[in-house]
Amino acid sequence: MKDYALKINGHQYNVSIDEINEASTVAHVTVNGVAYDVEIEGGKVPSAKKPHVVPAPKETGLSVAPVTAAPTPKVGAVAPSGTHQVTCPLPGTVLSLRVKEGDSVSVGQTLVVVEAMKMENNIDSDRAGVVKSIAVHEGETVAEGAVLLTIE
Repeated sequence: MKDYALKINGHQYNVSIDEINEASTVAHVTVNGVAYDVEIEGGKVPSAKKPHVVPAPKETGLSVAPVTAAPTPKVGAVAPSGTHQVTCPLPGTVLSLRVKEGDSVSVGQTLVVVEAMKMENNIDSDRAGVVKSIAVHEGETVAEGAVLLTIE
């Protein structure tokens, strides 16, 4: 508790600050014997605590087997000339191009990173080849099915 003697506009006030609740920026104040709850303007409320994550018990009695599924093909169209157009599987914004025209690419190599719904999505090559052309640039908004680049 802190006590103060204040003179405001010629009037004497005896102020006691009993308690400040930091979680709500409220102070319990007594002025000339009268109690008040005072909100402190500009006070900062501490951010919420992060949840405590507890690891799962090691022995649960359950058996988990890995699921092996056939690889899902990437969205794309094969042009008659033997070129392959890599298209965007979902609408978003091109964050980065990981290749340039003339680069050799292999299966599974990340070609483009697209942000969709605040998630970064790697668009990987489903075939080996050489990047013939790039149809987008970083920062561009692309629609689902839009051609990103062509592999020859």
